Amino acid sequence: MKFIREKVWQIPQPSSDYGDPVFKEVTQTKFFNEYHPTSHKIFDKGWYLDIAVEDDEGNVQYIPISRVAVPFQSMSIDIILSHLLGNKTYLSDSTLKENPSLPLYREYWDEANIDIARYKFIKNALSLGDGALIFYRDSEGLKYQSLSMFTGDEFYMELDKYNEHKRFFKYYGKKCDVYDRDYISTYVMGENDSDWKLESSSPHGFSGMPVVYHNRTQGAFWTPVQSNIETLERMLSRLSEDNKTKFKSLYNLKTDDPDSVKTVQSGNIDMVVTDTDGDFKLIPSAEISTQFEFEYNSQKEIVFDSLGIVFPKHKSSGDMPTGSMKMMFYPTERVVMSLINELDDSIDKINKIVKQGFVSEFPKSSSDILRGNIKASIRLFTPQDDVTRNESIASLLSKGVISEETASEECTIAANNETARKEKEYQQEIERERAKADVRLPYMD
Repeated sequence: MKFIREKVWQIPQPSSDYGDPVFKEVTQTKFFNEYHPTSHKIFDKGWYLDIAVEDDEGNVQYIPISRVAVPFQSMSIDIILSHLLGNKTYLSDSTLKENPSLPLYREYWDEANIDIARYKFIKNALSLGDGALIFYRDSEGLKYQSLSMFTGDEFYMELDKYNEHKRFFKYYGKKCDVYDRDYISTYVMGENDSDWKLESSSPHGFSGMPVVYHNRTQGAFWTPVQSNIETLERMLSRLSEDNKTKFKSLYNLKTDDPDSVKTVQSGNIDMVVTDTDGDFKLIPSAEISTQFEFEYNSQKEIVFDSLGIVFPKHKSSGDMPTGSMKMMFYPTERVVMSLINELDDSIDKINKIVKQGFVSEFPKSSSDILRGNIKASIRLFTPQDDVTRNESIASLLSKGVISEETASEECTIAANNETARKEKEYQQEIERERAKADVRLPYMD
């Protein structure tokens, strides 16, 4: 049995409008190098050349030049994840009825660190083009393993004719674990390093494949503007090289008697003194050209708008209203909403696996889970004025527009199990009232 190991992405290239589309095949190493500034193409001397100097004898020497790398790729991931995953996973029952096990399920989700698994999974997929989560059970309950090139993992998802997940391969050493709907099978590489032999096979205990995998056919998050980022790095490198000789002011000194030149100080002013026939001029340092600044800012704006990078503007007059803040972060929200739709299927798969773990550990709640329809979704995070938001929620609750459960879910300071806590307080208050009613005062003459 032979397994496919290499993964490639098809990146569109310029082509004729009347011909077939042209693609360039790239491996995941490209995205890995682009994420880390130290491995950017600007440091490749075959791509961005040093200065060649030829002497009188025809010998060529290369003078090292300045190379500037910008961390736009990694920075864009950090910024977009803070808006994409700034809120906890939203868990609700879409059957529009009370599910008594929902508060317990939310606590289980937190205790199993599923939001951390969600963060690792999405970060890997956006940064490297794909990512995977493997779920398993041990004596402590439901666990997961995050796989990516960042941690040196090799894995591959096989698709069927409908592009549905068929089998998942995880390589380690000379072994390979293969997951399908029912079994996990371990294969060992044969002596000729090509054929694989079955070592063991057993049920994995989940209903369906316990693997969540996401592949971004367009590549990494920044792939559409990678060429713009490389243009910016070339521009900054050339500017840095120019600054070596042009950032300081130059002195133009003419004199027939160089020995007469001296520098004296009068107060806080330095003066250059020459002979009577001498002449001294100060040549100002070079300034950045208007054309260079315009091109640089135009390229940077394209990158920032495409990746949803927004830096808040300073407002000296005080807090910014929520409406104005939302308008400022519209470029970011536009990108995040697209990613939410892209990742919705993967979040749903995570939820289905976690529900299986929950039912196995809390069998008494299985009927509630089966009767209900607990859904998990990502909710966009936008910087906001929490005081104003919570006051609006309280006002809507007092007017009967929203329920207490909705108010607890939307309030920024409420816990996941706020409804259960209020019910507990209510029951405690009833017990205290009963205890007071049972108190009998002694007979007094």
